Amino acid sequence: MTPNSNKISPKQMLFLILQTQIGVQVLYLPSRVQAIAKGDAWMSILLAGLISQLLILIMWGLNKRFPSATLYDFMPHLTGKAVAVFIQVLYIVYFTAQSSLILMFFYEVIRDWVFPETPKWLITGLMVFVCVYLTQENLKIMARFFLLVSSVFLIMIFISAYAYTHSNLLYIFPIGQAGLLPVVRAAHEAMNTLSGYEWILFCYPFVEGTPRQKLAAVSAANAFSTLLYTFLVFTSLVVFSPAELPLLPHPVLYMVKALTFAIIERPDLYFLSAWIVVVATSIMAYLYLASTGIAQLFGRSSHRKPVLYTAMSLMAAALLIRDQNVMRILGKIVSLSSYAFLAAIPLLLLLISLVFHIREGGRRLTK
Repeated sequence: MTPNSNKISPKQMLFLILQTQIGVQVLYLPSRVQAIAKGDAWMSILLAGLISQLLILIMWGLNKRFPSATLYDFMPHLTGKAVAVFIQVLYIVYFTAQSSLILMFFYEVIRDWVFPETPKWLITGLMVFVCVYLTQENLKIMARFFLLVSSVFLIMIFISAYAYTHSNLLYIFPIGQAGLLPVVRAAHEAMNTLSGYEWILFCYPFVEGTPRQKLAAVSAANAFSTLLYTFLVFTSLVVFSPAELPLLPHPVLYMVKALTFAIIERPDLYFLSAWIVVVATSIMAYLYLASTGIAQLFGRSSHRKPVLYTAMSLMAAALLIRDQNVMRILGKIVSLSSYAFLAAIPLLLLLISLVFHIREGGRRLTK
């Protein structure tokens, strides 16, 4: 059973997922997908969003069969205890790796754009401190905070939209120039960026409302994230020429920096301030998922201490890994492994549940 004090509304779950999906890759994604799909890169984001929606339906179908249990709770009934523990450890490692990567890329951007001389331990330490402070609280408080700071998306959209005063729509023509295969390959680049909807596997029993309301909330979050990423990629495509975009590591920031307002100087710093908030919430989300997994694994009623252990591990990883090539390799490993954690494992568990008729209230689950 889930305590009422930890219950959240479908709207709060929407923003919980939204703040996890939109994070550090906002600055990197346009040049990465354009390098593969050229002017059709915006189509790749839409395709990735559709694939993500299919995965959401699989996860929702699985949770619907176990409405008062999280993935960690019902997995032993489907796979056996030993296999379930092994998979749980893998999820914990995956979530920790995700938060570590986000922290590493966050430092790179802050170093390059704002504080080139500030020590790495100070920048990453401040971010980790803020994230630990909130992540030690319960799910309801986190969800309220995520809802509160979601206004930063409006700031990001407003500043980016002004770039259309310097756009050239001819840059994306002819539509379909890249062909189907490059669009699909570029969608792979966007799939890990859109991850975050796996929250449903862990917060479903804590969300009030009907199964359809929960599905609608997750789907709405995924739709908004997909459209926001599509908007930023499309905007970058029409502002920078096809030859310029691949050369820019953070095209969105370069685009915003070039804008001029009557009363605002350096709009890129305003955009960066909003971006820091969404990066922090992404780290908080994965830190929470990893620490609650550790707490459940060792039979702890509170995840407060596991948060500290997990935070120290991701801080250590961020400080020790300095080589760009190592970061890229780690990023590729996490990106590829996400297919297992977001698609293969939930689908396999759903099939086991359907084939062997295992569900909450059924004979095997109540033993």
